[in-house]
Amino acid sequence: MKRLDFLQSIVRLFSFKTIADDCGNEYVVFGDSGITMSDLKNISDRTEFEALENHVHLLDKITKKEFEISDEISKVLGTTVLNCLRQKYSDKHFFVYVSVDLKDSMIIRFHQKWENEEPYYNSDDFGKNTKLFMFYE
Repeated sequence: MKRLDFLQSIVRLFSFKTIADDCGNEYVVFGDSGITMSDLKNISDRTEFEALENHVHLLDKITKKEFEISDEISKVLGTTVLNCLRQKYSDKHFFVYVSVDLKDSMIIRFHQKWENEEPYYNSDDFGKNTKLFMFYE
């Protein structure tokens, strides 16, 4: 990844917009999302929809050294994204996740806390080569 591309992927983490479906569900997505009203038809799992739409690959091919020192970076990024979401959408509640997979990637994603839906990730689902950081209110 080129350095400028990396910086652009960081900047996009702090821009959001909303889009509502015909049922009145208001989805929060990254500001550069190409989602349209027609994409919102027949969504049965709002949590999954937002979590899949709202993910950014920050780094690929995570080395052992990067994996070992990723905790603080993950905590700062996750907390900062959650705080930005809280500031812009004080009436909503969010989950933000940072996952770091050894030899794979570092991903940040978020979704709202939807009534009667479970969070997207369960930390018990991950093995020793994956770190999952969860941030929520």
